Amino acid sequence: MWLQIIFQKKNADVLLKLNIKNDSKKPFNGKAVFSLADRQGKEVASCKIKINIRNGKSVTKEGKMKVTEPKLWTPSSPYLYNLYVRVYDDKGNVTDGYKRRIGIRSIEFKGKDGFWLNGKPYGKPLIGANRHQDYAIVGNAVANSAHWRDAKKLKDLGLEVIRNAHCPQDPAFMDACDELGLFVIVNTPGWQFWNEKPVFAKRVYNDIRNIIRRDRNHPCVWLWEPILNETWYPANFAKNVLELVHKEYPYLHATRLATHKLKVLKFFLCNFVIL
Repeated sequence: MWLQIIFQKKNADVLLKLNIKNDSKKPFNGKAVFSLADRQGKEVASCKIKINIRNGKSVTKEGKMKVTEPKLWTPSSPYLYNLYVRVYDDKGNVTDGYKRRIGIRSIEFKGKDGFWLNGKPYGKPLIGANRHQDYAIVGNAVANSAHWRDAKKLKDLGLEVIRNAHCPQDPAFMDACDELGLFVIVNTPGWQFWNEKPVFAKRVYNDIRNIIRRDRNHPCVWLWEPILNETWYPANFAKNVLELVHKEYPYLHATRLATHKLKVLKFFLCNFVIL
């Protein structure tokens, strides 16, 4: 599901685009219901979309929700909403569902004007560090509580940007960064190695695609680092990676539009994608 948020004055229009596939052997008729709730569990916006899908096919449907005076996500106040998605059949039974914490925020890089968050200059230096998620004895089998503890320690040190070195971190760490207010640079797995065989690049492309689809919902995501770490690679690989990132995370165009519209209509765009 694609979720795009447009700010106009004190409100936010939440634009929804949902892709559903019917894997059953008969047609499906029903609806998708979206509900956005605040920290207290109060519903602040909702939307219903009718669904009619032939067996073995998929459809894409669009809808919209309006949030009045949304609370914005920032490192100093990382406010998170709960988004509930439920699919009902024509008899009112829930056949599928999804819950996701999301933060409403916009990120822009404006050349000499620097980094802007939620339509305003950030206004202070960003200090960060690399983070490796392996531990002695357990290696990469790190408990969720240890991921959260790492994020808390990094936040308490005064850091605001964490680079996931040199691979995507556990979802528990990303959730902790959402909750505690840490920006994250997401890395593609790879380090000081390149193979000329086409299958190698193909597998890297698959890694990038899967990483973006997994993490693009997180408000903590600040930058993507899709190129292999400290690695030589051909120019066409870099071009393909750039195109792939723009396809899976097409927010550059929204940011360009936002920069233009801010001067005219005084609103900006931010985007989320829910899988």
